[in-house]
Amino acid sequence: SSSSSSFSVVCLSLFTTKTPLKTTMHISIPDVEECSSQKENVNERYVSYNIHINGTYHCSARFSQLSKLHDKLKREFGSGCLEKFPPKKFFYLKPEECHDRRYLLQRWFQKIAQQALIVEGHTFQTFLLNAQKEVQKDEEALVQLEVYLVNGKKVAVDIMNIDQTDDVLETVCSVLNLSEELTYYFGLYLVDDLDGKVIIRKLQEFESPFISLQRADEHQKIQLRKAYWNTTLDEKLWDSPVALNLMYIETIAEIKNGHIVPHEADTEKLQELRTQRDRKAFLQLARTQPGYGYTQYGEGEANYPEYGANVLVSLGNAPPNPPMIVFKDKIGGKEFKFFVRRIRCWRTYSTDDGVELEFEYLQEDDEGHGVMKWIKLQAAQNIHLAMGLQFLVEEMLRVGGGKRIKAPADREGAFKPRKQTNAAPDMSFLTTDEGGEVNPVGVKVKLSELMKKVNEEEEGYVSDILNFSDNARAEIDAGLDFGDEEGSDDPISSFAAMVGL
Repeated sequence: SSSSSSFSVVCLSLFTTKTPLKTTMHISIPDVEECSSQKENVNERYVSYNIHINGTYHCSARFSQLSKLHDKLKREFGSGCLEKFPPKKFFYLKPEECHDRRYLLQRWFQKIAQQALIVEGHTFQTFLLNAQKEVQKDEEALVQLEVYLVNGKKVAVDIMNIDQTDDVLETVCSVLNLSEELTYYFGLYLVDDLDGKVIIRKLQEFESPFISLQRADEHQKIQLRKAYWNTTLDEKLWDSPVALNLMYIETIAEIKNGHIVPHEADTEKLQELRTQRDRKAFLQLARTQPGYGYTQYGEGEANYPEYGANVLVSLGNAPPNPPMIVFKDKIGGKEFKFFVRRIRCWRTYSTDDGVELEFEYLQEDDEGHGVMKWIKLQAAQNIHLAMGLQFLVEEMLRVGGGKRIKAPADREGAFKPRKQTNAAPDMSFLTTDEGGEVNPVGVKVKLSELMKKVNEEEEGYVSDILNFSDNARAEIDAGLDFGDEEGSDDPISSFAAMVGL
């Protein structure tokens, strides 16, 4: 496809965990708009530059605002860290005359985006948050934000409309009674559907979730999900009842979506653990199943194993397997694995067909020699994939260096979760699991009845979601294997039905 670059981000080598890593923030200025304001009874015209971050509109800013930011960053970090800023003009530039300036400003942002020290610094983060607030033009106010769990249930929390992502996350986890040290094992995500099949992106510290949600499509929601990659970290959450249950309902949803595909030999044991309400043992066994610990990024077109290959893309870190990107051929089903430690760098840029991601990968040729090859992928979720790769690598460096995941106490300044004006919500759907005593009576039930239950839109708590018909409940209590039911040729669907989804 023809390429017209709108942004390009390059990250450094991962051949050793000691290699410094550049941050991934995809910034582009795809267009501008003409605005006006009243100043001393004079109508002032100006051009506003529309700034997109990680593929989504974030804010708009005037040239003068960006110039002031440049001066602040230059004083703080030195001019060598910054791209040359476009020169000022002494006359008004119409939108159609701003092409060159827009391009130069975009390059200036891209240089910043590759430097974690600047991106994560107070000056730049504050600019992005304030710019987003200014676009919204709402006065600061107490609002209620609905944050969804992976099972489709929601928690309404009282926040300020300007609260940053970390502020909101800490408030949500406080309402859920999740211990502080486990807060940042979870994150807030903008999702396209509540079942988690399409995750748009992880919300970042430089934005207000309330404002971002207002600017999102009407059907999109904010969802609380696991935010770490290395599945060995699961064990740190198992002793927390709330964290354990959050992990459980997310694992159930992943099985329903087909992202986790249990071995046929393990479905009966998983069923037994579910019936016994032994969620820890259930998760221990689920962790060994194909797909666990991997995020799915949908389908795309790649140049590997051949040009024009249609592949399903996933990324994960599930020891003892090394962290990897996986291309699964849509036609033949064969998997092609790219180990993260063999990726020297990656970059994203726009084309006429969307965003393309490519990474330079160390392969062995037919003679066993290492050769570098650019692997290219055109996919709708490439920005989300690039962000996921960034977070995975940052976690690899942190865990490899013996550092823990951050906690609220590590943040600069003191933030206390917002006090809630309403009564504490009923969290029984996180800690209860309707099951009943084991009934040895075996009652046959057709798979069609179970699948009908799967497709119903259920209401209530998790216990309601797990409320089968009496026949189905008796089948579970009897410990029978739905996968062996006559007419069932899909043990995965049978298992998803068994666990109540």
